[in-house]
Amino acid sequence: MAANEDPFSEAIQLKKAKKRLLGALVILVILLVLSYFFLDDRSIGDKQHIKISFIDEHNDSLDEVIDSESKTISFNNYYIQVGVFSDKNKSNELISQIKSVGIECLMDEIAKDNQNLYLVKTTIYNNYSEAEAALDVLKNNKFSGIIKKNNS
Repeated sequence: MAANEDPFSEAIQLKKAKKRLLGALVILVILLVLSYFFLDDRSIGDKQHIKISFIDEHNDSLDEVIDSESKTISFNNYYIQVGVFSDKNKSNELISQIKSVGIECLMDEIAKDNQNLYLVKTTIYNNYSEAEAALDVLKNNKFSGIIKKNNS
């Protein structure tokens, strides 16, 4: 009797399988119809005109500008931050002391929390080893500083 289980449950399972198949076919047809509305016609044909323009390669003045600008842009350059101060006069004194030992310095004014701060830093160095050598000169002359990567 194990071979002849309930023929009624087998018919129910067959009916459910047919409904699932019919549902899958309906979903497939709906997706095919909807794809017509969502997919663009990507063939160019006569519908669109493609415009191509070129930069004049024989423009010497443009080449000079590009060359000069590309020399100033560097992604691996560094500076030494000597300190951040709230007193502009003390910052100027420090800059003159650092310049006296042969290191070029400048000051950036920073506005933070309604207060002006003055960042004393060296000029830009092309690589880390140049910045490190300048920091050694500063330390030998009793100045402190931190090497920072230039992000601008």
